Amino acid sequence: MTSLERILAVCQGRIPDRVPFLITSRVFGMRYSGLKLSQAYKDPDAYVGAQLRILKDFELDGVFDIWCTPVVDEALGARMEIPEDDAPWLPEPFINDKKDISKLKTDINPRKDGRMPYFLDLVSRLKKTVGSDVPVISWISQPFRSACMLRGTTNLYMDLFDDPAFVKELIGITNKALLDYGKALIDAGADIICTSNPVANMDCISRKHYEEFSHPYTKNIFGELKKHGAKAIEFHTCGRWDDRFDLIGDSNVDIAHIDKVDLQDFKTKYSAKLVAMGNVKSVQTIYQGTQDQVKQETYECLRKGAPGGRYILSCDCEAPRDTPAENMKSMLEVLKNHGSYPLTF
Repeated sequence: MTSLERILAVCQGRIPDRVPFLITSRVFGMRYSGLKLSQAYKDPDAYVGAQLRILKDFELDGVFDIWCTPVVDEALGARMEIPEDDAPWLPEPFINDKKDISKLKTDINPRKDGRMPYFLDLVSRLKKTVGSDVPVISWISQPFRSACMLRGTTNLYMDLFDDPAFVKELIGITNKALLDYGKALIDAGADIICTSNPVANMDCISRKHYEEFSHPYTKNIFGELKKHGAKAIEFHTCGRWDDRFDLIGDSNVDIAHIDKVDLQDFKTKYSAKLVAMGNVKSVQTIYQGTQDQVKQETYECLRKGAPGGRYILSCDCEAPRDTPAENMKSMLEVLKNHGSYPLTF
């Protein structure tokens, strides 16, 4: 099977030749090639080259764009800072007063505005380089997450109680901008759209608020992106989502990149609707652990997740920048020994 066939097989409930292997790797990939992350925002070929290198060396089943970069939030009006060798961020809210919502650039064009054209070009370069056999995975923010970034997370949480109409107005703006950008990513060559929403887990907002302010927009945007040609949707559920995994399964999502859950329990409850992706611990094991610890935890994830298909091996979050390469090789070694179907445990 090709890498794309392998991933689509698990999404469609079929048994692949082996368990797919993905690593969310923007920072690790650049460091592995001896480059700083900031170079990725200036030289697309440097980033493409870094992704190709880890694709080959770790026998991965996909490449990622510069994951989790808030280019749409920036185009709407926020100020983004790019450190020399770490993840970009928004240092302050753009909407300090609710009246500032009128300052948002609501007519943005993904092919002309901000850094979005750069990202579209990068995705196009990735696709042309890896060809049709390897999926290009591109990230978009969630409407609720972008609303938090623009307004300030604490401010938006207060707005949920004080002015829900304002929150919905703001989310409506972010929803349209993100949908337009997602469609442009697909047109540029993205096969799979991935997302994350760490400000909407059960430690941040209630299920009731999630059902009202996040779930409907998530479901809509992913449904529209699938109609536009996305082959699959991956949702990284950062943090605890135990009381709302059922809603993720009802959001046009195919793959749940899970964190802080038991794989066997997750598969028992949700595998009819969601492929499980993960969840070797990114920091405690992949970054800080020994090779033997990595091998043991990878083996346990395969043992719990791989039977019956519907599983992708991965870390439980993004691979840390300074992850030892030998630890990644240890994951691959266990996959080669135990990840082919029929399984051998």
